Amino acid sequence: FMNTTEDAKKLIFEANDTTRKTTFILLGTLVIIFISLGLSVQGTGAAWECELDNSSPKHLYICKQLRQSASCRTLTGPLKAEILLNSNNEVKASAYIVCPWENAMTELRICFALGAGMAIFIGLFSLMKEDKKLAEFHINSAIFFSLLLAIAATFDLFAIADSRNNNYAMCNLTNDFELQEGIVGERIECTHTIYQVTGYLGYVGGG
Repeated sequence: FMNTTEDAKKLIFEANDTTRKTTFILLGTLVIIFISLGLSVQGTGAAWECELDNSSPKHLYICKQLRQSASCRTLTGPLKAEILLNSNNEVKASAYIVCPWENAMTELRICFALGAGMAIFIGLFSLMKEDKKLAEFHINSAIFFSLLLAIAATFDLFAIADSRNNNYAMCNLTNDFELQEGIVGERIECTHTIYQVTGYLGYVGGG
């Protein structure tokens, strides 16, 4: 461990400019990949919450109706949405909905990111040890995982576009999205920000 630490210090402080720049590029890419992994894990959880500003049992049907019309069974993820409903000016209901990525997409993205991270560690180790064989292996594996990350990011952005199209009625409170007569949607906010960032980081990390 001490030898590795000393090699790392030499790599950063005593290496030539080209090696030092390469090291910082690899470290920066590694940070981006770790961020992408964190966002991928964060984007896996589903959530559904509904609150009423009137605790009367006669209004509980609103949340039940909303869950039937707007849950991850009927919506296309990835998506985060906040809805405010007004029922006959008697009670207001607010709901928070999170529909994650499909499990297969997340699992593949995490596997590709972990593989890319390992390729970067090999690249850093090859610079520390000045090992040409490890450097060649790093280059080949980095190209492979960069391509996989870019492909995964492309499918991520396609999934977001599908989510926007398929959830248009709910996210814009059109007449196609209606719970029951007298229940009016006052406000809704649909966001895909965390999922878009995850997708674009796939391109950056793979670049």
